[in-house]
Amino acid sequence: MKIPFLNARAAHSLLYITEAKTFRIDTDRHGIMQGEVTVSDIRCDTANGIPSALENLVSDSAPLGKKVWILYARLNTYLLSLPSVQVSGVEDEILEQALLFEYESLSGQSVAHSHLAYQFIAEADEMSSYWVNLIAKETFTKIGEVLKKARCKLGGITHPGGLPILVSGEEAASWLRIEAWPNTFFALTKNPETGYSMNILHTESNQRWQDELDHWIIDTGAVDKSEAIINNKIEYLPETNESFHLTLDGAIVFWLGLWSNYLVNTDEPALPLINVQRKINMDLVYMLGGGGLALLLCASHFTWNLYQRNEFEFQVEQLSKAEKDIKSAREGVNKNRSELDTLREKTTLLASNSQVIPLAMKALQQRPMALLMALSEHAPKDLIIESIGRDEETNIVITGVSLQPQLVNQLASNVKADFTALGWRMNTPTKTDLEAFDEGGPWEFNLVLVDDGLAGFVK
Repeated sequence: MKIPFLNARAAHSLLYITEAKTFRIDTDRHGIMQGEVTVSDIRCDTANGIPSALENLVSDSAPLGKKVWILYARLNTYLLSLPSVQVSGVEDEILEQALLFEYESLSGQSVAHSHLAYQFIAEADEMSSYWVNLIAKETFTKIGEVLKKARCKLGGITHPGGLPILVSGEEAASWLRIEAWPNTFFALTKNPETGYSMNILHTESNQRWQDELDHWIIDTGAVDKSEAIINNKIEYLPETNESFHLTLDGAIVFWLGLWSNYLVNTDEPALPLINVQRKINMDLVYMLGGGGLALLLCASHFTWNLYQRNEFEFQVEQLSKAEKDIKSAREGVNKNRSELDTLREKTTLLASNSQVIPLAMKALQQRPMALLMALSEHAPKDLIIESIGRDEETNIVITGVSLQPQLVNQLASNVKADFTALGWRMNTPTKTDLEAFDEGGPWEFNLVLVDDGLAGFVK
């Protein structure tokens, strides 16, 4: 006779998916393993293949646990840095979009179809570092559909690297760990002085990763405990106190048990778990990307506005004093009246400015995004905008390359009206033939925008 509850589904299933095999462990609601580690010859070469791997696993094995956690060895994972002043106190959605924008700049890949999860790591030298994991939105949706059909809930998807605890389980005031994965090196450290930090090196795209890893170890200094995780054959691995080879049965069982215990029993795991899909507002992405430019523009007008406010207060004080002098001294009435009229005119002008200034400041705050939107809408097909910066005279300089010289004039003509409405005066564009082709071209060009300040907004 079988006891009914012995056939009940596990509370959790942890799947470790690689290019060759898939490892699975089931645990109870406390993260304690139930049964043995099962190994399937289900391979997954890219993240896009995770849904198919899950379908094969569901059809060929016992029912998965009620909540499923996925570790995928080739998941896109990066360590990104943003200026702390730019992200301090911002909402989670805006921070996520800023990280997507930074990822696009780093990798050159579009963020429109990417789903991201992030985890704050540390702040140093006025820069905040974030560990991010990314997956295609379409792939994430298909994973959810497969698990829903299997009556499972997704606990989260993450890279198997970066478990933020000691694998050896020993207590140590300071420690470091090096992890070798198919195309990525993880380097983690923790000590009482600087706290927890990490580095992620991509071995396929970075030829100097070994030198960078050596420098990281030197900068970390001496620690009480060091360890390494070896996933497959590698050319280089620094010496550590202990090493865990995941191709050995005992090591991989122990390591998977640590992962399941951490994921199940930690209320807020210190790693980027992909488990929620958010709607991304691309306008905010590009607005935040131009935040630095907006900050410069606002700062340049801050002093002017402050002066106007102080002048307004000073003139009001002078007006009050003049009115008292008129009452107390009858001599020189005509002179005082003349001064009073002058002060009243200035007060009227300042009162008018007090209404214009907020409207102008609101327009100035929208300039960076409007600049980017105008360029993206009106740039011809064979013209590339490479950078937007400032020259020594604080003018905005737009540089790029065009396959045809007339396209530069076409761009200038298309955006002139938009830039004029934003308070910018555009100089005649300059072009330089790079003479890369026999028939001439491409042409490098500069568009200089001169800021007319408040006068550009007041008709």
